[in-house]
Amino acid sequence: MEFLFFEEIKKLYPNEWVLIGNPELRNPEVEASIVSQLIGGIVVFHSKDKIELAYEGRDLKKSFESITCVWTGGIPKNRKLWFGNY
Repeated sequence: MEFLFFEEIKKLYPNEWVLIGNPELRNPEVEASIVSQLIGGIVVFHSKDKIELAYEGRDLKKSFESITCVWTGGIPKNRKLWFGNY
């Protein structure tokens, strides 16, 4: 497994959910979205289906210090997002 920059990951896996092991962030101490901070990491698993990624990645993540999940596509214009306290 090799380190890939996020731009490479987006080209290799367009419009997919990607599980990234040992992600490298620009400013980890700054609270911001992972995608805006992500430099790159090791692709652990990828899928068009987020649920498949969650199930398959469950056992794969044990080999890494940290892991993150990102979507490599854009957000559709008609998609409604909810931001709030849970």
